[in-house]
Amino acid sequence: MARRRYYPLNKVRLPLFWKFAIAISVIVILFGTLNLLFIRYQVYRTFEAQIERNGLSISSMAAKQLVDPMLYNELGTVNKVLQRTKSVNPDIKYLIVVSPDNKVIAHTLNDTPPQSLINANFLEKDITSGIKIIHSLSRNDTVIRDFAMPILDKRLGTLRVGFSEDVINKQLSQASRMFIVLALGLLLLGVVAAFFLSYIISKPVKNMSYQVSKINLRSIESRDYNINPQTGNILLKLKNLFNMTDEIDVLGNSFNEMLFRLNVAYIELEKTRESISQTEKLASVGTLAAGLAHEINNPLAGMSNCLRRISEKPDNVNQNKEYISMMSEAIDKISNVVKGLLDFSRKHEMNLSHINLIQHIENSISLINFQLRQSNIELKRNFLSEEIYMAGSPNHLEQVFVNLLLNSIDSINERKLQEKDIEGVIIIEIRKVNESIIIDFIDNGIGLEEKKIPLMFDAFFTEKKVKQGTGLGLAVSSDIIRNHHGQITGRNEEGGGFKVTVILPESTNS
Repeated sequence: MARRRYYPLNKVRLPLFWKFAIAISVIVILFGTLNLLFIRYQVYRTFEAQIERNGLSISSMAAKQLVDPMLYNELGTVNKVLQRTKSVNPDIKYLIVVSPDNKVIAHTLNDTPPQSLINANFLEKDITSGIKIIHSLSRNDTVIRDFAMPILDKRLGTLRVGFSEDVINKQLSQASRMFIVLALGLLLLGVVAAFFLSYIISKPVKNMSYQVSKINLRSIESRDYNINPQTGNILLKLKNLFNMTDEIDVLGNSFNEMLFRLNVAYIELEKTRESISQTEKLASVGTLAAGLAHEINNPLAGMSNCLRRISEKPDNVNQNKEYISMMSEAIDKISNVVKGLLDFSRKHEMNLSHINLIQHIENSISLINFQLRQSNIELKRNFLSEEIYMAGSPNHLEQVFVNLLLNSIDSINERKLQEKDIEGVIIIEIRKVNESIIIDFIDNGIGLEEKKIPLMFDAFFTEKKVKQGTGLGLAVSSDIIRNHHGQITGRNEEGGGFKVTVILPESTNS
């Protein structure tokens, strides 16, 4: 069954590539915007200074050339000077000569200059020159840098020269487009770099994640694992040519070291689990010992009586044959009792084999028969058939059944201390549901407090009196059932008593 991957709720899974791409894009766009603004400002300032130098130079020369024509009132020569000056620089939009009283004397415009333009850059006394920026001079919203230069200290008038800033705007636009192209190229290179960077990081991580997902208890126990961050990609192998390592290699080595420690811890845990299981089993053997001793003493007493009768009448062949047969049966019974006890108490490996479940439940019942008789408890069987097969470990399952039956006996005996007339009953029911075998152990004992039921399978939890229980029985039983890929639960019965349900997978082989 494939493992499902779970991600926290309300969180968006964003691949590493997109994280790198977004981070690089934000950085490029942020710094690109700042640099673009800075470049536009610097370029504008540079061209602005250049225009002002050219404007002042051209205005000054033209103002000097206009002195003589204006002194002699040669208006035609004045217009020629203005036209010649305009032809020198294509960025000049207009030249206007105004009188000291701010009246237009000559100009290069097609129409009469508006009064707003005349008043836009008026030189006060003792001012050698003036520069003003004029907006919305025409329909094209052209920005004009207007230079006012006095003619003969303004005694003859003022020369106004208007320079268009279209050149600055064109240069700014060209520089901005070039920078944007460079920024987009850098952004594209950044995205490509993000792809390779994320690939170099995510590919080994995905490879390690895939290898980790295949690790289970079996591979840890057999040490069949090796987390290798390298893949077959040529790009990732290039660093090996230079004998280089990085954080991914360190992560892979750390994973391998962690798995080695898990292997050691798992082995120690298995040893501890087996030791606890064996300890609990031996504690059960101590409980069963009195009953088994009684099971052995009765046949021994019969054998002793037979031997006495044989010794009294050694010549009575027919009688002696009968007594010998009886002693043989007693020896077989003792042998079976001892064999059952030894087999139960012996340490077994958890090896699953094809078994008849009913047979091993009966074996478990035979071990606690004396306790049932001594406590005057009736055991009822409700089996579907005499043969139910499954894959299991016989000794370990018998340990579970014996433990559950002993718990039921103790629970009933404790209830009898409070209710003298109660008749103890234990019912074992077995049924099949789908492909599962369900075994119910039901008793009419004292039960368990509801708040303590969730704790019943915890190690060292017990409701028995001191020295009467280890608190490991149900914990070990739960571990054994879990290793059989089953479940074990418990709940109180209505009207008193307790029911433990064991669910085991059915074997399809007969």
